[in-house]
Amino acid sequence: MRRAVSAGAAAWPRVLAGAALLIALLLLLSGCGPDPRQVALCERILPALVDPAERASALVATAEAGEAHAVRLQFQTAAGAERQIVCVFGGNALSPERLSLYRVILDGTPLSFAQMVFLWRAFDLLPPTKLVAEDSRPPPMAPPRAAAYLLQQLVNGLTLGAVFALIAVGYSLVYGVTGTIQFAFGEVFMIGAYLMIVLLAALTAAGLGWLPAVLLLTLAGAGGFAAAHGFAIERLVYRPLRGGGTFAPLVAAIGLSIALREYVRLAQSGSNKWLPNLLPGRMLLWEGGGFPVTVSATQIFIVLLALAIGAALAWLVLRTRFGRAQRACADDPVMAALLGIDVNGTVAGAFMLGAVLAALAGLVVALYYGEVDPFMGYLAGFKALTAALLGGFGSISGAMAGGLLLGLFEALWAGYFGGLYKDAAVFTVLILVLVFRPQGLLGTASRPRDAGDLSPAR
Repeated sequence: MRRAVSAGAAAWPRVLAGAALLIALLLLLSGCGPDPRQVALCERILPALVDPAERASALVATAEAGEAHAVRLQFQTAAGAERQIVCVFGGNALSPERLSLYRVILDGTPLSFAQMVFLWRAFDLLPPTKLVAEDSRPPPMAPPRAAAYLLQQLVNGLTLGAVFALIAVGYSLVYGVTGTIQFAFGEVFMIGAYLMIVLLAALTAAGLGWLPAVLLLTLAGAGGFAAAHGFAIERLVYRPLRGGGTFAPLVAAIGLSIALREYVRLAQSGSNKWLPNLLPGRMLLWEGGGFPVTVSATQIFIVLLALAIGAALAWLVLRTRFGRAQRACADDPVMAALLGIDVNGTVAGAFMLGAVLAALAGLVVALYYGEVDPFMGYLAGFKALTAALLGGFGSISGAMAGGLLLGLFEALWAGYFGGLYKDAAVFTVLILVLVFRPQGLLGTASRPRDAGDLSPAR
C-alpha cells in the first residue's frame, strides 16, 4: 500500500509537466494563426465599413504581428487598390474576452470611440467593460477639474440639444395645424444624414473643393430634397386620412416610418456609411485642473445653424403671411378656411418645413459623428418627440427649449453615470412628463382637436 501511494505521488510531477506542456502547445498553436471566431466576427462587421461591391478579391485573414490578439483582413478593390482592416480583440483563444472587440483599424486609421459604439450597437456586440467604463465615466476629480468637466458636458449637451430642437420644431409645426404626430420625421432625419454623404460625394466628384460652398450647396440640396419628401408625405398619406379620426393618421405614420427606413436600406445596401472630419478645428475655452474644455468647429457650426434657424422661424411665424395662416389654422382651421385661408396649402407648408428641419438635423449629425446607418432615425425621432412633449406640443419656442433641455440632460447623464442607461433615462423623462404635465413646460392644457376638423375641401 505504501509503495502504491508513493508511486502515485511520484507520478504527479509527470502529470503536471504533461499538462503544462499541453497548455503551452495549445497557446503556441493559437498564436500561429488567427482565431477562426475572431476572423468570422471581423468579416461580419466589414460590410459596415466597406461596401461589398468594392471587394474584387477574396478576403485573406492573417494574424496581426504588431497587435496582440488581432487579425488582419486584406482584399483588393476593383480599381486594383490594396485595402485592409485590423480587428483588435481582448484576448487569445483561451481568454474570456476573446471576442471582445477593442479596436478597429481601417487602412491604417483607427476608428474613433463614437464609431466603435455604433459598431457595438449595430452588430449587437458586447463591448469591453473596462474600455467602456474608462471612456464613459469620469474619474474622481479636484474641484477645478470637476468644474471644467461639467463645462465640457454642457458644451456637448448644447450641441446635442440643438439637433433635438430642430426635429422637435418640425413635430410642433405639424401638430399645431393637424393635431396629429408625424412619426416619419425620424426617418426624414436619417434621409438628411444620407444626403450629406451623397451630395458631398457628388460635389467632390464635380470638382468643387471650397468647403464653405460645399456645405452651403449641401444644405440647400438636402433642404430641397427633404421639402419634396414632406410634400409627398402630406399629399399622399396624410391628406386622404384627415377625415378618418385620430388613429388612422397615427397608424399610417408608423407604417410610413417603416417604409422610408426600408427604402433607404435597400437603396444604400444597408451598410454603414462613414464621413471624414470636414471641420477638424478645435478651440480651447478654458482649462481647469489640467482638464481642457474645448469646442470643435463642428459644434460651433451646429449651434450657430440652430440659432439662425430659430431666428428665421420666429420671423416666419410672426411677420409673414404664411406665419399668420399657420397660427390661424392652429387656432381654428374651420374659421380660417371660411376667411379664405388655404388650409391645405398651409398644412402642406408645415409638413415641408418640418421635413427640411429634420433633414438639416440629420445632415449636421452626419457631419458631427461621421457615421450614418438606416436605423439612426428611429431613436432620434422618439427623443425629439420627447423634447417636443417636454416643451409643449404646438409651441415652437417650447420645442426649441425642450430640445436644449433634453440634450443637456442626456449629456450630463452620460458624463456622470455612463452611457449604458442614458436612453432609458431619457424615456423616463418622457413618462414623467406624460404623467405629471402632459401639456409640457410651456404648453397650455386644451382639448385635443380631432383630425376630422381638417377634412380636405371637396
